[in-house]
Amino acid sequence: MDNSQQSHVPANTHLRAEQDAESDAKKFRWFFIGLFGHIAGILIASIYEPTPPASRLLGKSSEDAALYTDSYKAKSRGIQTRQSIIGLVAAFFLGILSAIIT
Repeated sequence: MDNSQQSHVPANTHLRAEQDAESDAKKFRWFFIGLFGHIAGILIASIYEPTPPASRLLGKSSEDAALYTDSYKAKSRGIQTRQSIIGLVAAFFLGILSAIIT
């Protein structure tokens, strides 16, 4: 492999891991965890790291598997945290709306 191919493989691995994390994310679940869990929901979302399915790591070198796993976890945690924050903001606005209406 020449240098351009070696640098291309990690970029593909990283990109593929982020795409897989995006498609695997349970966005509605994390929204409702933020909506009903408030700050605790955000803390859980920022700490919990889902692992990619083992089948996606088959046939990869140990370096590629580690890069894929790290990228997958980071992207998943970011999505979870963002969605739970959106849920918390929605809960805040629903509370204000409820106070205004009653």
